[in-house]
Amino acid sequence: MSSCEPSSIGERLRLTRQVSGLGQGEFGRRAGLAANTYNQLEQGKKRSSLQNAIALCEAYDLTLDWIYRGDVSGLPYKLVDAIMALENARTQQKLYKPQR
Repeated sequence: MSSCEPSSIGERLRLTRQVSGLGQGEFGRRAGLAANTYNQLEQGKKRSSLQNAIALCEAYDLTLDWIYRGDVSGLPYKLVDAIMALENARTQQKLYKPQR
């Protein structure tokens, strides 16, 4: 799957939102996005416009490279650490999930 597919972008937005501790509606609102618009972005049902992506970048100190390509190099270190910790926790949870 390409890193710029809507579903990949949505997963990165979900990770970012989850480490922020905000719900979807509040996360979108703080960036000036309607709740339903942000929901569609995070669900991968809609590709983010440049205008919406820039609004998210400005509100949360993100980069377009992170949103569209998954490149963490321009993100604040604390955000990268939190995202990596969340991804690692998810991986561990999948590895140790009991088989039914």
